[in-house]
Amino acid sequence: MAADLGYPVEHQGKLILLFGDSWPPPHPHNETPAQSEVPPDDSVGITVRTAPPDSSSCLDLQINHAASGKFVPATITGPIEVNQGFFNVPSGGVSAGGYMYAFFWTDHCVDSNPLAPSPLTPLARPKVSSSNGCPETDARNSLGISVLARSSDDGRTFSQVVSMPPGFVYATAVNTILQADIPASQRLGIFIFGVPRYRASIPYLAYAAPGSIDDPASWNFFSGLDANGQPKWVASRAWTQNSAPTNSWSPPGKPELFSVASDAGRCVGEFSVTWNSALEKWLMLYGCRGNILARVAPAPWGPWSAPTAILSVGPDVDCSLVMTPAGCNNRQDFWPALHKNGKFQAGSFYAPFVLYRYTTADSSTDGNRRSTIYWLVSPWNPYEVTVMRTTLEVDPSQPGS
Repeated sequence: MAADLGYPVEHQGKLILLFGDSWPPPHPHNETPAQSEVPPDDSVGITVRTAPPDSSSCLDLQINHAASGKFVPATITGPIEVNQGFFNVPSGGVSAGGYMYAFFWTDHCVDSNPLAPSPLTPLARPKVSSSNGCPETDARNSLGISVLARSSDDGRTFSQVVSMPPGFVYATAVNTILQADIPASQRLGIFIFGVPRYRASIPYLAYAAPGSIDDPASWNFFSGLDANGQPKWVASRAWTQNSAPTNSWSPPGKPELFSVASDAGRCVGEFSVTWNSALEKWLMLYGCRGNILARVAPAPWGPWSAPTAILSVGPDVDCSLVMTPAGCNNRQDFWPALHKNGKFQAGSFYAPFVLYRYTTADSSTDGNRRSTIYWLVSPWNPYEVTVMRTTLEVDPSQPGS
């Protein structure tokens, strides 16, 4: 089986990984793009392993499967029908109130038009192009939407679907109530992070008070920092005002979690945010144009540090982690149909997700804080998910480190 993503959710002693489109999919290959976007094809893995991954047994992962041995995709049973086929995937999840919740990116075209940054109107759709079949309608477009659903069977089935607020299109969350080492002033409930334009924007932030994750109308939304560096919050009514028509919606205040020098920095798509107690920082990992970047902050609302690249395509990883245009001897090529001018489809990194349970503190002799994290990354070619290990260090005397 081949898959990408694998967003990790800690739930009742289990580590549950929500993978993206998994191969071979449980539906035919010869469908039209619109047909292929509908059936569920996202696998789910589960482990109870507490020891860090190693080269012999990795995560000891078990994939939800049927008696036949074929994987069983995560399936939303209703009452609202949600497309879960190609390029319609889980983007994140969180445990709360005895349930596992997952955010699903849906109504997204397989052959989407490119998205350029649009911070003032982040939900504006691109123009319809004759080069693909994406109609840019409410049902099928290049942005997609997000829904929240819950599971009581470790990700086999999901129900109780609710629509996400404007701007939270590719989303995930952190339940601060379940982590006792998070600063008390920041334990507001569940923090929800979301980007409006896949790989063309910067995350927004909201929080749901304990017990209210199911009701986005009760959430509070970050709208910027005040003069003292404290977060400003607005209620749902202020956040969603002027949300129709969708194309012209603009968020209130200054909700982007960090600033960038140019639109090239508005590139967040798949991402994870975790509290790292060893660093005493929040840690954000995300992909940006093939690189994996890390930022840290003292609070979810910032201020966030400048980005540091922790993984990039280049000689150090060619043919070990990624396919090169020239090929890699006998290594499997996952995308032979994408060859151009005799060149292979090159690999590129995305979807960096921290496996929180394996995070450790490392000793330091210079007063800096050090932590080793284990995290997942998708290289595209190969179309697999790889477990990585990285040691991070921050200087507590430097606020922006």
